[in-house]
Amino acid sequence: MDGVWRSIVPGALSPAGLGRARASPATPALRKPVSALYQLTCTQLLLYSVMWGAAWWIVGSERRAVLHWLTSSLLTSAGLGLISLRPAGDPWLTVVLSNLLLLIAAILLARGGACFLGLRRRDGENLSLLMALATAAVWFGPRPESGVIWQHPGFLTAAGIAWILSRTAWGQWTLLRAQFGWRTALVVSGTHATFAALQWARSLFGLLSSDPVPLHSAHVANELLVYALLVSSAVLNFVYLFLMVMRLTGRLTHLVEHDVLTGLFNRRAMQDALAEQWVHWLRRREPFAVVSIDLDHFKQINDRWGHPAGDEVLRATAALLVTGARTVDRVGRMGGEEFLLLLPGCQPEDAPLAAERLRQTLAAASLELRGIGEVRITASLGVAAVEAGDLSPDEILQRADAALYAAKRAGRNRVAGPSLAGQHSGAATNLGPATP
Repeated sequence: MDGVWRSIVPGALSPAGLGRARASPATPALRKPVSALYQLTCTQLLLYSVMWGAAWWIVGSERRAVLHWLTSSLLTSAGLGLISLRPAGDPWLTVVLSNLLLLIAAILLARGGACFLGLRRRDGENLSLLMALATAAVWFGPRPESGVIWQHPGFLTAAGIAWILSRTAWGQWTLLRAQFGWRTALVVSGTHATFAALQWARSLFGLLSSDPVPLHSAHVANELLVYALLVSSAVLNFVYLFLMVMRLTGRLTHLVEHDVLTGLFNRRAMQDALAEQWVHWLRRREPFAVVSIDLDHFKQINDRWGHPAGDEVLRATAALLVTGARTVDRVGRMGGEEFLLLLPGCQPEDAPLAAERLRQTLAAASLELRGIGEVRITASLGVAAVEAGDLSPDEILQRADAALYAAKRAGRNRVAGPSLAGQHSGAATNLGPATP
């Protein structure tokens, strides 16, 4: 469709039906307000371009997607600007070139979304579509002489944009819902789908109508379309910016809560998780337990093979702990070679058994270190469960640490914890074999 139908989505406009209709004597006087609305929309899109330019400059990540959206806004603004020059301007510029700019803008809008979400980019398909429509627009010209309305560049472009937006709405729905929720997916994919439907309707109109209304004329429908464009372009640009901010916020949150080396939760995140379980215990008496884990003789690895080898061992240990834990469990690195396992909903008698399974997993693992070969590790584990007399979660951690030290003193490579009778005398329940 003509410029109006396209500016709603950066690239969703398609100048159609300009060739056949002749302006009435009153058209020049009435044209001004619609032309001004086009220019207002161009200004709005230029502001969005400035916004994306600032985002590209400030934000290091997502620059590929931002560059696509920036260019899409610029090309849409340029295409609408050319449409606002009708009917006085050169029709090869105001009709043919404007439509091609808007088509490219739609392709870049869709490609930016694909880059952002990690979808496959349909470059071959989009390039073929662009070349076919560009060839048809040049071949038929801005005002096809045959009288066949569908040959007008506006209707051809409308069909092309409709196809691009339909594929975009369908292709992005699943990933948008998975990453940002169904509401966000509904807004983004719904906007694309809505304007795809408008474009399909516009292209169908080119097949059925013999005297369409030029989009540069002062018609109520045209003015409504321009107002819709102002609102819709704002929605799309700000939603995409919102999604980018959400992703950056998620990454920052991940950095704050996770250990850089192992990817496990860090000390702060584990303390927060422990505090959360403590609240559940106070409110609903939901049991939980913690397991303090320390690698045996880890300093010897660093001293013998260096810290890079020690880092590899820590990463491998973290992967083994995550594999051996339940989905609801939290595994964190508290510092150095010390780890912590939080077991929500775990009964006191089950916690030592869970810890023993982890100990066996670590002891049975054979780690292949680059340039070193096979390395085997063991760990000492201390178990503690929440009890009625506890005044704070710190008391549980202290018991787990005390049990860990008891396991170390007893010979390492074992699980230790309070006796099943609940005595806190420091006696250890040894489940694993002692190392020589």
